[in-house]
Amino acid sequence: MNDNVLSVSELTGVIRHLLTEGIGDVSVSGEISNYKQHSSGHRYFSLKDDDAQIAGVMWKSRTLRFVPEDGMRVVVHGRLSVYPPQGRYQIDVTAMTPAGLGDLHLAFEALKRKLDAKGYFALARKRDLPTLPHVIGVITSKTGAAIQDVLSTIRLRFPIATVIVRPAMVQGDGAAEDVAQAIKEMQGSKAEVLIVGRGGGSIEDLWAFNTEVVADAIYHSEIPVISAVGHETDFTIADFVADVRAATPTAAAMLATPTPVAELLRVVDEYAMRMREAMVDTITELSDMTEEFLQGGRARRLTERIHLYMQRADDLEQRGLTSIRHAIDLMRHRVDHAVVLCTTLHPLAPLRRGFAMIERNGAVLNAASPLSIDDTITLRRAHDVSTATITSTTQQDITEITHGKED
Repeated sequence: MNDNVLSVSELTGVIRHLLTEGIGDVSVSGEISNYKQHSSGHRYFSLKDDDAQIAGVMWKSRTLRFVPEDGMRVVVHGRLSVYPPQGRYQIDVTAMTPAGLGDLHLAFEALKRKLDAKGYFALARKRDLPTLPHVIGVITSKTGAAIQDVLSTIRLRFPIATVIVRPAMVQGDGAAEDVAQAIKEMQGSKAEVLIVGRGGGSIEDLWAFNTEVVADAIYHSEIPVISAVGHETDFTIADFVADVRAATPTAAAMLATPTPVAELLRVVDEYAMRMREAMVDTITELSDMTEEFLQGGRARRLTERIHLYMQRADDLEQRGLTSIRHAIDLMRHRVDHAVVLCTTLHPLAPLRRGFAMIERNGAVLNAASPLSIDDTITLRRAHDVSTATITSTTQQDITEITHGKED
């Protein structure tokens, strides 16, 4: 028998070390159940199949590009860990994606319903495009065909317009966040209209434009937005939120520009392009440096500790709310009891049960108050008040009524 006695916390720490270091990163597929997004922004859920289930937590800082629902099949990537206060092992999820094409359509419809209910698609909030925009903002991939189609169309139709191109990722991990950030950055520019989009592709390729983060950025944009995603038959969440939906990037450039003016000179902004490219390179370099730091063991342990405290805070908040609700229910019960008691003890309560109250000269007579001949009394019942004069009185023992006379 091992004489080395461990505390519960020490044993839990050993188990946690075995899970995080012995197994570490995992990718797991399963069905979501009991999904809940806490008021703090953190998400809690279970991942299950026919024979087992495991708890999962996804922190607010983790990007989620769709709206999970119970019953949806997903693939999660993360790291096994332990939540010590409950002795429960769980997956600390860093990424989550729908498991198949059918689930992508489910996620699309779920987000569409959510944003429609919030008024993101309302026609009343959509704005008209400027008639003669001097500055046009374009957000798309700097290497795709879409940017060439947009630029060539604008140069042909309205060459005096200045075009501000903000290159953005339009596919893959981080694309949705990059597009949303690009829209936010454009708010500080002189652009009078924004073209946001990319060329055609599968639903997976276009998924960055089916995310809530992009929808939020378009909704809060102070500049009118033209959505130009894919081909004419492709529809995305961005199309529904944007002020105007264009069938293709070329069509978006035509909507943003007035009738062509062949006599106008072409304008090229090479210096601005070089500045934008230098900015992208700098951001990429800083991102690589940050990634190298986060991959270190110290950063991971610090992150795990922060996540543990955040989960504990969520638990304490939930317990506090439960205690408050219980106290309110108890106080409500006491108030209801006091109301019933006050109603029962009210001086007029016997009248509602068929009794009468005797008054003389405005004062209520009790059982000990004597009555004399020629006294004028008032008989007050529940539904009437009568006046009577005493003509005779007879003494009577109450025991004669309750028990009868003794032999």
